[in-house]
Amino acid sequence: MTPAFPPVDSVVTQRTIDVYAELSGDYNPLHVDEDVAAASEFGGTIAHGPIAVQSLFRSLTAGLGASALPVGTTVQVTYRAPVRPGDTVTAHVRPAEDPAGPGRLAAECVNQDGVTVVSASVTVPEGQ
Repeated sequence: MTPAFPPVDSVVTQRTIDVYAELSGDYNPLHVDEDVAAASEFGGTIAHGPIAVQSLFRSLTAGLGASALPVGTTVQVTYRAPVRPGDTVTAHVRPAEDPAGPGRLAAECVNQDGVTVVSASVTVPEGQ
């Protein structure tokens, strides 16, 4: 039986982005310099990629009833649109429509406007 994966929201703030920059050492101006980012194609700062998928990992672990994903889990992520300060990103996880085997899941992370910012394919090892 496939576990139920709850939708999980994450609110992104500039503070979230700044803290991630400190932790990762990634101070790309698109993330942390509002003036530089405003002059870019994005028109303002955008979140680092891992911030965009944090709600996905929280949904997966909640659905599995675990504090971390099982060893051997694979997650393939495609970034579709930028995540900006003020966005609420919600992860939706479901069984893959055309699974190539057990444990195959599909996921989308969408913002408050219904825009898919991340899509993902997840494989959880059997027995998890």
